[in-house]
Amino acid sequence: MREIAKSMMSYTWAMSMFGVQQAINLMTPVQGAGQSAKTAQAFDNVTEAATKTFDTSIMQAFNAGTSLQNGMIDMMFGGFLAGGCDPGRLMRMGTDAMRTMGGMASSPSGPSPTSDSAPSSGPASSGSDWGPMPR
Repeated sequence: MREIAKSMMSYTWAMSMFGVQQAINLMTPVQGAGQSAKTAQAFDNVTEAATKTFDTSIMQAFNAGTSLQNGMIDMMFGGFLAGGCDPGRLMRMGTDAMRTMGGMASSPSGPSPTSDSAPSSGPASSGSDWGPMPR
């Protein structure tokens, strides 16, 4: 039990120092783009070392989480920033994502995901609508 405790404490200390080292790497001016590549490689090395200890079920969960995170990063850098942060476009993207997650993307009663019009505030047109909003 003592060896496990020592190993856990050593690991947490090493991760703290790793974070400090990577922060220093990012702030250190270097000729060219080599510093960010060095930092990315360091994170990749630590990730590889950790994933080598995973069993099959944990590796599957890790891969699913990594796919989700990478998709969110791609959306953030490719979607939000490329569009100049147009609020209407961001709202449509959020609505589309919520519909997809909720399984409502194929609902025939909802507005189309690319619709630019605001929702109607009139009476409910079907049993699945929320109806008029109070003012």
